[in-house]
Amino acid sequence: MASLLAQLFSAKRPEPSYPVLPAVDDRQQTSVAGIYAVGELAGTPLVKLGLNAGHQIVEQLADELGRSDRDAGLLDLVIVGSGSSGFAAALAAKDRGLRALTLEASKRFNTFETMTKGKWLFAEPADVPLRSRVWFEECTREQLLEKWSGLADAEGLDIRQHEPVIDIRGKKGAFVVVTAVGEYRCKRVVLCMGKAGNPRKLGVPGEREHADKVFHRLIDPDDFRGQHLLIVGAGDVACEAAIALAAERTNRVTLSAVDQELSYPKKRNIDAVRELERQGRLRILLDSRVKRIAAGHVEVELADRSVERIDNNSVFEMIGAELPLGFLKKVGVRLNDQWSVGRWLALAAVFVLVYSFYSLKSYGKGAVAWPFEGLISPESYDGVLRSVFKACFAPFAPLFSPAARADLAVDRGFQQGFLYSLLYSVVMLVFGYLALIRWRNKAKDKRYQTYRYLSLLTFQLVFFFVVNVIGVQALSVKYAWRAWGLYQPFPLFFNTFFWWSPGDPRALVWFFVCAGLVGTFVAIPLLARYHGKRFCTWVCGCGGLAETLGDRWRHLSAKGPRSRAWEFQAVVVLVAAFFVGMIVVGWYRTSGSNGWWNSYNYLVDFWLVAVIPIALYPFFGGKVWCRYWCPLAAYNQLLSRWFGKLKIVSNDKCITCTECSKYCQVGVDVMAFAKNQQPFDNSNSACIHCGICIDVCPMAVLSFESSSTSAKQLIAQGKSSAVG
Repeated sequence: MASLLAQLFSAKRPEPSYPVLPAVDDRQQTSVAGIYAVGELAGTPLVKLGLNAGHQIVEQLADELGRSDRDAGLLDLVIVGSGSSGFAAALAAKDRGLRALTLEASKRFNTFETMTKGKWLFAEPADVPLRSRVWFEECTREQLLEKWSGLADAEGLDIRQHEPVIDIRGKKGAFVVVTAVGEYRCKRVVLCMGKAGNPRKLGVPGEREHADKVFHRLIDPDDFRGQHLLIVGAGDVACEAAIALAAERTNRVTLSAVDQELSYPKKRNIDAVRELERQGRLRILLDSRVKRIAAGHVEVELADRSVERIDNNSVFEMIGAELPLGFLKKVGVRLNDQWSVGRWLALAAVFVLVYSFYSLKSYGKGAVAWPFEGLISPESYDGVLRSVFKACFAPFAPLFSPAARADLAVDRGFQQGFLYSLLYSVVMLVFGYLALIRWRNKAKDKRYQTYRYLSLLTFQLVFFFVVNVIGVQALSVKYAWRAWGLYQPFPLFFNTFFWWSPGDPRALVWFFVCAGLVGTFVAIPLLARYHGKRFCTWVCGCGGLAETLGDRWRHLSAKGPRSRAWEFQAVVVLVAAFFVGMIVVGWYRTSGSNGWWNSYNYLVDFWLVAVIPIALYPFFGGKVWCRYWCPLAAYNQLLSRWFGKLKIVSNDKCITCTECSKYCQVGVDVMAFAKNQQPFDNSNSACIHCGICIDVCPMAVLSFESSSTSAKQLIAQGKSSAVG
């Protein structure tokens, strides 16, 4: 219990899968109009993709800049940073005749200058064409520097080295970029800085006094022979440095990390350092902390809290790096997890709007209609409702008899349900089309997202007609609404089993009750067996709205261990759903006129299904209800965990770019699984099998696989992979 509480309320800390980056729109524009972020700063991985990003941002801006007035003292572009994206942007600007200047805080191409000697750079993804004119093929770091330096000199690109940007003032079309050397007026600014900013430091005694023995990068392992070396960190960079330095048998290498296990590096790096440890060529100290750096030694606190003095010649601090947060804040660029006063006000406004919509939609149904039942008379409400209904119902009117049309014209409940389901269907159709186009453009295999979105939209549209047209004609308004239970089974939709009376046709009662039982206890288990939680992303209307309207905000979903710990709430709602269902059916003989059902209906069906999650779409992604409160999703998850066959597997090509984790709507740390080649399904994650992580991966690392491997076996395999 104490462990759970610690997870629920623990402070959020930096995680490899979820880097803090500037918030950008679809055009890579930051919160400051006219300032753009591309390349590594915007989360774009790989050299080739960085080159393409730099080239494409200039192509995007070239026409509008070319049409603007020419001012001799006003540059078209100032490019900050000369890595792959900055270099490609500078060359593209020259090709398009733009007046551009590149400002570099250190040496040009510094990212590559500081790489380990002889490091190979791969021209991946292989199926993505290179858009930029900058040369790039599979090569060593030295070959790339030679080629790029020659090209920059030959083209006469204006790259000002050792000129860090201090501030950016002004507005779009009239910026003033301030550096340590001077000021430059320009129309647009493109930030191509590496996201690393400044390397993190330990902040321990002796670190500043002995700075000459402290390093943050390993450029040439041959510079270190016959030394006592300490590497601090538990990521891929630290592990790769340990591997390179331990290759020299005269070195004595120690790897120290505060982490209790090696969970961040790729599996191949974990395997390599563990093998070196087994051979006695590397000492690994987990759950340890450097306490002091001295001239000839370091002091390290071990897991048992004792302090050991270790001989030392050099220390490599490889504990990550920090964004230039001060600079970004000064310029006014908002980070993707930063909440401003304006954002809080926007949340409040959206919440009031969504609440008002659902409360008005529920007029006449008690507490859910507060305060509108007291503010609007029934006559006024019905008059407006009938007018809107008449206009929206007109295209469907020919499908009904005159007598049916007359009945529907005065039935408030049908009108409310019809208008709501019509609006819901239209919204899903419009935004579903946009989402389909978005992911078809990204996916290498376009079939999965095509079928998935067509399935979602088809189920929604078919059941709109089944309930509102066919059901009314065949069953009457009194019973037609029950057809929604064929689409959304218990424990999501209760009323298949509720509100039956002795006068109802027995055949109808047994049809819906049996259909509800089959849906809950046969169809859902079968889907869980072979398709995991695909019901949430292929069929369900609640999940469908999140995948269509909510898709544009999917990257904002809550991430990290703390957010995942709160997922237990769905199981609580699931238990409550079965408990309330049995009480209403058994004790109250299917009548929902009791405190048990009224409380559940008000809390869950009004607040947790509708108002809260939809209001949170633009702020925390679309899957808040599905992830934290949906009892059907929880039921599906338990079944899939028990005997599901569908999982997502990884190959060994993960480059830890974070894209897969970024776009997961249910907060699965996909990258953690991918880099360790650990399969994941509903035995170790809340995966809903939407397939977006597969589509956004630039290296085609992830894929679906169906097998009969048991959940216990998968968990055992996962633990084995994690520890190498």
